Amino acid sequence: MKNVRKAVRCYLIKDGKVVVTKYNEGQPTEGYYDIPGGKIEYGETAEQAAIREMEEETGIVVKNLKHRGRFIADNPNKIFDFEVFLTADFEGEPQDFAENTSEWIEIEELLKKEKIFSNIMLLDKFFINGLVDERACFEMYVRLDDDGKILEVKYNLEEK
Repeated sequence: MKNVRKAVRCYLIKDGKVVVTKYNEGQPTEGYYDIPGGKIEYGETAEQAAIREMEEETGIVVKNLKHRGRFIADNPNKIFDFEVFLTADFEGEPQDFAENTSEWIEIEELLKKEKIFSNIMLLDKFFINGLVDERACFEMYVRLDDDGKILEVKYNLEEK
């Protein structure tokens, strides 16, 4: 049985742009873009984790989060089970940190980047309605190989 890690991702989207983190030099994921988020700590709700992780990774305080669905990344040795949140309500601007920088980036530009994590797929034109349409919620399953290459995608969009 694989270890399952419960985590969150928080999509801060405004005017066709999204806040991302980009891993700095010396990190194993150097140069990769990601959506802010991380592990749900003991005693913390998924929403609390999303707020905390966004501030820790970007310096931005988010508010009025909307739970949009679930994203499962099935890696060869571990499964990441992400609760996904969306907001456009925030205070602050992206900042730089020791491990990563954060920035606003046009969604279309981000999707063209070669080095992206699978959870960025939710911003693709085919999937983004599940993320931004409040009348629906989604569940996405992605199976990856050892190099992070996508082997399989299952997607379900349900009206609320």
